[in-house]
Formats: sequence, structure tokens, C-alpha cells
Amino acid sequence: MGRPVKWTEQKIEEFVAKGYGQGFGATYKPWIAVRDGSSLGRCHNPKCLKTGRQLELLSDIELHLFLALDWQADVSAIREQYPLDRDISQTVADELGIEHPCYPGTNVKAVMTVDFLVTRLRNGADQLEAYNAKATSEAEDKRSLEKLEIQRAYFAKLDIPHHLVFDSDIPIQNIRNIAWIRDALAKDGEKEPHPGYFDSMAARMEVTLAQAVGTSTPLTTFCKVFDTNNAAKPGTGLRAARMLMANRVLVVDLSRPNIEVTPMSQLRLMGSHANLRVMGGHQ
Repeated sequence: MGRPVKWTEQKIEEFVAKGYGQGFGATYKPWIAVRDGSSLGRCHNPKCLKTGRQLELLSDIELHLFLALDWQADVSAIREQYPLDRDISQTVADELGIEHPCYPGTNVKAVMTVDFLVTRLRNGADQLEAYNAKATSEAEDKRSLEKLEIQRAYFAKLDIPHHLVFDSDIPIQNIRNIAWIRDALAKDGEKEPHPGYFDSMAARMEVTLAQAVGTSTPLTTFCKVFDTNNAAKPGTGLRAARMLMANRVLVVDLSRPNIEVTPMSQLRLMGSHANLRVMGGHQ
């Protein structure tokens, strides 16, 4: 992690000129990054499956919420550490009678950021939604609640739904399973026995699944037989199954512990655009 940014009006202008907080999809540049030393917790740089961009996440709670959002089929883009317009946030703060946050040790009004600005496809049209991820302990911190109230009113003024998600709201077993499934996807620079090998194994498994789904055979047993039949290294079949889960071809109950021992009768074989519910509310 780098040194904390020393914020001044000039520094803010520099950030704007360099495109921070701007762009969309793969070209978006978050206003705050891990390098800026802004995190009080563990930092993460997961890849967004929708855009292929590595995100700048500043806490475990942000990571968990990101994994839930990125998994949802109607989410097309996620912009993290998204900056609020200072003119609007200051107007909102004045209207609410709440002191607008300043950067520590300065009188410089802070550029407030929302953890995630999400683009969803609703009824054939893009819709924006804002999300903040917070620890449950922050629910009793007056200043934290004041800042969140500024954000709530800010997005209400822009007619953008704003969601406050506490860590206790996120189904952690689902998130662990999503992380386990995502980890099977090909990684940048990964060496395969030959180009496209794991994709070809997943395609081959899809052909054989129709005969196995509905039986009492555990997934691990099916995958071991697949490895033997295809002269593949142990674990190849289970990775192929996880890839099919990631692509919504093989559907599993994400709330189950130890997915790998799930009986095949409790899995569903579907098209690649099947929709899975990760957490309460909208997909």
C-alpha cells in the first residue's frame, strides 16, 4: 500500500484531469485505490467477470458485497470508489444541516465516494444503483450515519436507489461458494497443457452431465470418474464442473456447505444464462 494522499484543491483537480472517477466498464478508474493508503482493513483486487477489470476494494466487506453483485446476472458493470459531485454533496449537507466531511487535518471539502455504483439491466434498459458496504458496528457511530445520510439524500436527488448493506446482511456461505467457483476460471498468464484445455474439458463434461444429473452419485465421485475416462490429472473434472457453475450451465444451491459432495440429483443442468439468486432482493 502506498502513502496516503495529501489532499488539496490542486490534488483534486489533478485527479480529475487524470480521469479518476471516470470511464465505464474496462476503462473506469476508481477515485480511490489501494495504492493511496486509504484502507483501514484488508485490501483486495479481484477481477470483475463482467468487465475484466481488476477492482480496488478496501475491506473484506467490500469484497463480499462485490462477489455477490458480480455474480448477479442482470448486473452489467460495477464502478467501485465512485466519486460524488462535491457541489451536490455540499448542497445536500447544507439542506440536512450536517457538516460536510473534510479531509483529515484540512479545511478541504472531501470528495465523498460510494462503495459501488452498479449498472443493472431492468426491463431492457440500464438502471443505476448505489451501494455502501459497512460493518454492523458502524450502525451506532453518529458521524458514519451522518455521512451515509448525505449519500442517501444525494442519490435520492439524482433518482438513483441507494442501498446500505451491513456485513451481517451478506450470506457468507454463499460468498465462500461463489469465491470457490470463480477460482476455477482461467487466470491471466496461467499455463495449460495446451491453449483452451480447461475450456475444452468443461465442454466435454457438459456433454456427459445429462446422464449423471438426477443420480445419487456425489459430484466428487462423478468428477473423479471423468478424470479417469479422459486421462486427466486429478482435480481437472472438479475444476471443469466449477467452470460450468460459473457459466450457469450447472446450477447448485449456493447456501450448501461442501458443494463438491452434493449428490448429482440436487444439481440442475441449464443453459449458460441461467439466473442464480445470491442474496435477498433483486437478482
